[in-house]
Amino acid sequence: MPLDDSAFEADVVAWLRDHPEFFIRYPELVETLRIPHPCRPAVSLLEYQNRLLRERSQRLHDKLLELVDIARDNDRLAERVQRLALGLLDARGGLDELLHGVKAILRDEFKADCVALCLAAPPAAGLSAVGEWLRPDVVGLFDAVFRAGRPQCGRLSLEQAAALFSEGVGDAASAALIPLDGEIWHGLLVVGSRDANRFHPGVGTLFLERIGQLVSQALQARLLAKGWRVMPDHPPSIRGG
Repeated sequence: MPLDDSAFEADVVAWLRDHPEFFIRYPELVETLRIPHPCRPAVSLLEYQNRLLRERSQRLHDKLLELVDIARDNDRLAERVQRLALGLLDARGGLDELLHGVKAILRDEFKADCVALCLAAPPAAGLSAVGEWLRPDVVGLFDAVFRAGRPQCGRLSLEQAAALFSEGVGDAASAALIPLDGEIWHGLLVVGSRDANRFHPGVGTLFLERIGQLVSQALQARLLAKGWRVMPDHPPSIRGG
């Protein structure tokens, strides 16, 4: 009965995989085996294994460096978010001063090339004192962000960039869109960069979510501190309509 070479080879491969110590017991076989290489003459099994180990070690080393860089970036971001929180806690003055302070902190701490903060609220929300920030028409251009309920990153349309930054359109090659939410108001915080790749769609948004929560809470607390309350003839939230 003829021997099936393919089946025999499969048995040999399976046996060697289950007995990796085989060549330890028979080291002379290692010296006689030759492994073909696509770019160079055949090399010994030992040389081939050494090369594979070096390549694997290099890949692991590169991955470790990548993880270290990510950890350092996250640590720096955590420190900046903490400084933002402290800045919000230390903020003095009225709501207008707080909103200006938020923009200043984001420019200084997060090296933003441009920052926009827009609010939308019914008249009863008590935000008439900060009319320059009330821009419901601009907020309405970003309904998709509020439907998603979390920060979004990417490039702005020309209409969106012009509405947010007017003369600073060129400073927003990419942007992070952070939804803000209060009891009967909502808003949008936009951090723009001249670097088109800084806020690409695949970037993580965990720290952006934290920023949104901090700013939303600070605005809500400032309103409550001024004696503002939800009016009984208004729903508890205006998000989504």
